[in-house]
Amino acid sequence: MRDPLPFARTVLHRPVVDSTNWLARSLVLQGVDELPLLVWADRQTLGRGQRDRSWFSDDGSLTFTVAIDPAAHGLRVDQEPRLSLAAALAVIHAIGSLGWVVPGLGIRWPNDVEACGRKLCGILPERIERDGLEGPSGHLLVIGIGLNVLTRFDEAPDEVSRMATSLAAMGAGPLDASSIPRALAAILTHLDLELRRLRDDSPEQAREWDHLNLLRGKPVRIDLGPRILAGRATDIDPRGALCVDDGSEVHHLSGGRVLRD
Repeated sequence: MRDPLPFARTVLHRPVVDSTNWLARSLVLQGVDELPLLVWADRQTLGRGQRDRSWFSDDGSLTFTVAIDPAAHGLRVDQEPRLSLAAALAVIHAIGSLGWVVPGLGIRWPNDVEACGRKLCGILPERIERDGLEGPSGHLLVIGIGLNVLTRFDEAPDEVSRMATSLAAMGAGPLDASSIPRALAAILTHLDLELRRLRDDSPEQAREWDHLNLLRGKPVRIDLGPRILAGRATDIDPRGALCVDDGSEVHHLSGGRVLRD
């Protein structure tokens, strides 16, 4: 299916899917004529977040995945870990470009956009590798984005209801069903711009994600897999690492999960 949506060269829209990331991965491994690929669903039933945690969505949510060849966008391998931060900036700038006003909007490292301490948007980048996979880089990237636009949480698990919010719940502005495709188009436009800034190692981009750092100055516990690091978050550095001061040294973390107390 071809569509004039910005950025995407191949577009697939489905009313319901299990996961847009899974479907995008499957299509990429089968072979796609032109990238970037956009997979967009009105609703997904098995959405995932960081480390396979479930992601709740309904027909008021925007759920989509973009698949790209990083080399075609001039991205180096060392820039790929910053992809979720670049995507978070795209979401935040898209919201502003549509005239929607959301209080307390910022980035909860490594891959969430929050408003007033509640999760508004989740981002899940993944790498796809396969022997013989076409593309200059030898691998592809998928970026899954879930934005709560008109999402209703009355049927969501209690944990989700307590921690999540939506543009509608935050009183962002006049919203209706047309707001979802408008948000999609705006995010794609800004994602294209943010990927260009990422390619160029833009100092301004790095300053923006650090300025929007919602963890700055807060005590944090980071699940690093084999151990838990406790300390106080400071900056998000130009490489996209979260800086955590444990009292004896400052750790620059390129990965990990920030635990919610």
